[in-house]
Formats: sequence, structure tokens, C-alpha cells
Amino acid sequence: MRQPRTENLRCFTPRPTFARARAALAGLVLLFTTGCSSSSALYTPGPDRLDANPFVSFEQYQSRVRSYLDSNLVAIDGYPRAQQIDWNLPFRQPAANHCPGDRSTGLLLVHGLSDSPFVFRDLAESLAQRCVEVRTLLLQGHGTRPGDMITADAAVWRTQVSTHFQALARDVDRAFIGGFSLGGALATEYALSGEGARPDGLVALAPAWQLNGLRNYLWLAGVARVFADFVEEEPELNPVKYESVTINAAVQIGEVLKRTQTAIDQPGAGELPLFLVATEADSVINLDYLTGRFHDRFAHPDSRLLVFRDTRQAWPANREDGRTTFFNSYLPDANILEMSHQSLAIAPDNELYGLGAPLQRCLEPNGLSLNACQQLPDTELWFSAWHDGARSVPTSRLTYNPWYDQMVASLTEFLQPAPSRRQ
Repeated sequence: MRQPRTENLRCFTPRPTFARARAALAGLVLLFTTGCSSSSALYTPGPDRLDANPFVSFEQYQSRVRSYLDSNLVAIDGYPRAQQIDWNLPFRQPAANHCPGDRSTGLLLVHGLSDSPFVFRDLAESLAQRCVEVRTLLLQGHGTRPGDMITADAAVWRTQVSTHFQALARDVDRAFIGGFSLGGALATEYALSGEGARPDGLVALAPAWQLNGLRNYLWLAGVARVFADFVEEEPELNPVKYESVTINAAVQIGEVLKRTQTAIDQPGAGELPLFLVATEADSVINLDYLTGRFHDRFAHPDSRLLVFRDTRQAWPANREDGRTTFFNSYLPDANILEMSHQSLAIAPDNELYGLGAPLQRCLEPNGLSLNACQQLPDTELWFSAWHDGARSVPTSRLTYNPWYDQMVASLTEFLQPAPSRRQ
């Protein structure tokens, strides 16, 4: 597979979506006077909007979304357009043929902001082999062009999640809901809403329950939206995730966070088993909020918290809990300083983000230009979470999870409990 083209990057300052929004909303006045503009179709809404209509079967839904992608997707350079459609397409991964059919388990996974169902390709394949059916969906505004986020609506996202989970619950005996980042917040909100079919448990990978820093500026987004569509228009190098972020995205995130936090704080949240995954070095999600709510609100004995952290450092005594497992994120033999937000759900052999894959190296350098990062020898480049400035050694964002197999084993145990614990 060819590497994506990297020429003409004069405006390219790669940063995670939430970090870009935080920086730009804090300096709101700059939106009205400066910018890196483009007339490209990437930055304008497409001819169609993805709906949240019910569907007869998942295959019908998938066919409908494929037609939508074919009409709306603006391909980026370096990858075949047909391949980009396949990567962004929502999918259903049935349990493997060797699985018993007496008691089926299913999991609906919801992707994050600016992301796509591709982020769950690895988890779906791994869990299907462990007898869990996995389904995904494509949130409105995603998977096609950043311009489609200008008109995306959290109310539609919410309806999509509800429609897909209730369809899954009709087809399996035990139905779980989960998501990554924004998708984790949407899944949490539905799971605790008391509306529709009730999940048997919640899976939240770095859920956007509270954000680092950006929460202090979200109120500006509604004002900024009057004057501009984008926080920044970035050259798009990733075929399965937007680099550019719209101001409307911040408006919709603010609504989702408010409703999710209200749902978490209501009585009864602890009755739902929760599988929560977080990384201590997350540049996007507030870890203190996650761990605090896990201990205070989610009291179910089957709940589990997995934290990727530098185990050379002490863990605060007030966060200790027998339901918590730690994985060391400082792995010098692999040139890894710490785990990143984006890396959690990705296997080391992922075709885009895995070791040696096109997006694994220099996706988001810290304090380095893209070209300078790409020129570094492998032995000199380290991997970490995203940071505002340079680190003690040259780093770019870690794109895969070195503890992926161990995480999947823990998740499988949560989804498929021992027979003695089954009701």
C-alpha cells in the first residue's frame, strides 16, 4: 500500500481533534481574522445527509450506507477510493462458526468524534472468535468528508444509537453496548437512559464523560459557529479519521457531555456492569473524572477498570479498588513512553495503524514537523500520547495497543461470564 502524500502541508499542524478545538476556541478571535482556507469539496457538506431511519436488517442498513458513502465520500490521496468506502462502512461481525448457538451475546460499538467504524475492526474480529457478535454504525457527519460535520446533529446520533441497539437486542440473548471516546459517551447516555431495551452491560473505551481543558471553552462554540464553520481546515492524510474539526462538532459534544454526566449522576447507575478502559496519559479525556465516577457511581461487583499507566509511579490510595487492573504503559524496549487516547482499540497488526503500517509512524508528532519526524531513524523515534510541545525525546502519537491481547481477554471475561455467574 502506498504511503499518503505529504506535499503541500504549509498549513498542517497535526493535533488531536479535541486539542485543536481547545486551542482554537480559547483564541476565538483568530477564527474571524486568520485561517488556512480551502475551496476543496472536503470542507463543504455533501449532497446527502445520513439519516437515522429504522431498517429491516443490518444488511439493508449497510447497503444504504454504502450508497451514501459512494455519493458523499471525498477520497484523500494515496488510497483507492473503493478501499476508503470499505474502511468507513459500518459492519456486522457474527460470532465464529465454532461458537455454540444456545445463548448468543452481542455488542454494539459506537465510534468517536471524526472517527469511523474502522477503529473497531480488530476488536470485532477478536471478539467474534470468542463468540461475541459485534455490530457498528456510522454516526451522521462521519466517514465521508469533514464538511459533513457542519450539519451533524447529536439528536440524530442519539437516535442512531438507540435504533441499532434495539435491533441488536432483538437478535441476541445478551446485548451489550459500548463505544470509544464520543461513542463511549453516547453509549453511556443510552445505557443509563432507561429508554428502550436495557443493555446487559456497558463497555466504555476512554469515554468522553469529561474532557481535558476543552470543557471550559465549549460555551464559545455556539458563538463561534455564527462566524465560521471550521476551527481549522487541515490537509486530510488519514482515510478513516478526519484531521479537520468543525465548530459545530464542539456544540454537539457539549450537549452530549451534559446529558451523559446527568445520566451518570442519577440514582441507579451502579446497577449496570461497566467495563471501563483508560490511559493515564490521555490528552483528551479527564482520567480523574473517569476513575472517580467508576468508584463512586458504578458499584456493580462485575464492573472492571483497566488503566494503562507508568507503573513505576504510585497510584493514589483514594483510587484503589479491587476491580481495577493496571498495565504498564512505559515500554522502553518498544520505544513507548506512554499510551495514547487513539491507541486503545487497535491491535499491533492493524493494516493502517499497526506496526509498520502506513499511519503508524509520525501520525501526530510532538513538537516536530511531519517531514522532520519521518526523517528520524527508527531507533530515535519514540511513541506517546499527544502533547502540546516537544518531549525529552522525539515522539509521535502511539497508534496501537501493545497490551491489546490482554485487554481483549479481560473484555471477553466481562462479556462472557463464567457459567456459575450466569443468570
